[in-house]
Amino acid sequence: MQQGFELTSHPIITTSIQNTWKRRLKVLGVYFLFINIFGTLIKSPLTLYYLLYGGYPMLFFYLLFTISFVIDKIFVKNAGFTSYEVIIFVLLTFIMLQAGFVTNFYFGQPIFLGMSAEKSWLAILSGIFLFYLLKTKALDLTILRDGLLFMAWFNLPWYLLMLLTLNPNQFAGTLFVYCNSTKGGCQFEFDIFGFAFATIYYFIRFTRTNKIKYALFFIGFFAYIFFINQKRGTSVALLGTLGLYFLIYTSKEKIVYYSMAFILIIVTTVGMLEILRPDINDRIVDMYTSVVLVLTGQETGEASADARLRESAIAFKYFGKHTFSWFFGNGKINNDWRGGPTAELGHFYASDIGMLGVVYQFGVLGLLIGLSQYWLVFRTHRRLHKEFKKDYFYQATLFFIIFFIVRGIPTGGSFFDPGIAIASSFVAIHYFYYYIQKHPDRNYKYNPNQMLT
Repeated sequence: MQQGFELTSHPIITTSIQNTWKRRLKVLGVYFLFINIFGTLIKSPLTLYYLLYGGYPMLFFYLLFTISFVIDKIFVKNAGFTSYEVIIFVLLTFIMLQAGFVTNFYFGQPIFLGMSAEKSWLAILSGIFLFYLLKTKALDLTILRDGLLFMAWFNLPWYLLMLLTLNPNQFAGTLFVYCNSTKGGCQFEFDIFGFAFATIYYFIRFTRTNKIKYALFFIGFFAYIFFINQKRGTSVALLGTLGLYFLIYTSKEKIVYYSMAFILIIVTTVGMLEILRPDINDRIVDMYTSVVLVLTGQETGEASADARLRESAIAFKYFGKHTFSWFFGNGKINNDWRGGPTAELGHFYASDIGMLGVVYQFGVLGLLIGLSQYWLVFRTHRRLHKEFKKDYFYQATLFFIIFFIVRGIPTGGSFFDPGIAIASSFVAIHYFYYYIQKHPDRNYKYNPNQMLT
């Protein structure tokens, strides 16, 4: 069977001794960069320390870097910007202006307070920074790949250690613990985006090479997301993404064979759980039954699901109260203005109601401008040469973006933190493949003739 193309360097564990330590330090740097982009430490016991000494300083760094980058481009090099950079700048400018003027018009909030309420959108500039590192060859695609995979493997044992040794009930009310009776009480809610990427990457490697070790890798990471993380939207989006890749890139014979094997594994697993831990099966059934009830507008008895129904009603209330707010959005009330958003809206978080929350906060106009990132992905994918499209890391990046789009339907995706930085960064990686194609004279580290072994 024809295998996919691969980047020039193998993963870090098989890299030659030449430049090993320099390369590994860069991989470690990518790891820390994506710790920030994924917001990993926000959902950890280090939340407060990270925000004070990592999160907010990095927003300031991204802003200063971008200002310097723009000044250098315009006044020193007298050069233009790429399509990706233009879209990011337009999107950030729109968000800041919309946040200031819309809340001033509808709620009377000072324009500056409205803008500062959306300061988390400065994280979108992480994509500009990452794209710059790639363009200047400070990093290459192989280092990014290794950094993302290293993140998944390095974080997994730490997550499992905390799950086995810490009681989540002691941390109830923090950002890294989520309490839901349907899901069995309080549980840790660690960042899983690194695991999602690893699941997609190893699934692609398995379907293209038939190597069992890759099947074990992707099943392991997916099992953590499905059985331990237990986020319904994430699990469904990830499973749908894997299914889409499977249908597009595998032969009919493999589809039949692996589908039968998958069904057999599911039936066996459910049967074993029914004998050993029937409560797990009952909990999973209750979780997904609640989704159906919410979609049909019924009360579920589950606090989080019922809260989404109430928050949806609040959104529609303000659509009716504020003329054309469905198009321009209602904006976001600053925590430092007249008691904050709770004083005006009660218990309401726009991110809880997904795309409806996006329209509430940013309007249909904001939704369309925000989705322009994904239009760029679609346009550049169509223009890429076939040899780039066969690269495993490219396919993993593309399908991670698809996963993130689907997951964003119930969560708001790239419009709320940390999705703002995640979307811009992965779109930057995707666009860089097109940038390589447009600038072959720059000899970026990529060899489409090297086959994966």
